[in-house]
Amino acid sequence: MEPWKLLDTEYLVNAPWLKVAKEKCELPNGKVIDDFYTLWQPDWVLILARTTEGKWVMTEQYRHGTGKIALEFPAGIIDKGETPEQAALRELQEEVAFRGTAEKVTYLGAFPVNPDRHRGKFHVVFVDGVVKGGNTHFDSTEDIESLLLSDDELQAKMADGSFNHPLQMAGYFKWRLSLR
Repeated sequence: MEPWKLLDTEYLVNAPWLKVAKEKCELPNGKVIDDFYTLWQPDWVLILARTTEGKWVMTEQYRHGTGKIALEFPAGIIDKGETPEQAALRELQEEVAFRGTAEKVTYLGAFPVNPDRHRGKFHVVFVDGVVKGGNTHFDSTEDIESLLLSDDELQAKMADGSFNHPLQMAGYFKWRLSLR
């Protein structure tokens, strides 16, 4: 099996937080697709933060894509020059005012957001033994509330659909598999 050849790219949207490209591609069999659309967003980090008491640090915030308040793990964009682990510790402090230490950070990997059309990826970082401390520092577009859930409570929310972010669920299950 061979990858497609990229023949041409036209950016329909070229903004800092989103790029939409119309691409012309040649398949290995010679067929040409004139209009394959791809998306790009900056890489981001998913933070699986667990307190010293074994509770998961969670957030609730409005998500305009679904038009609903969403239950999620803390997450955020990785700044230029930052490692996913550094971004995780920074975002954890900024979004939920929890602190972790580099010694208790485990990088679980990078994963495609959507391998079919999306060029961005998300990184999963587990931070164990976090403690409350300091103040939040929200971006101007953020309004975030935090809460703590036990593992059983989190899994119950997955089962009943109230926690339903598929990428975040995948990150959690990647962590569960790392325990084996």
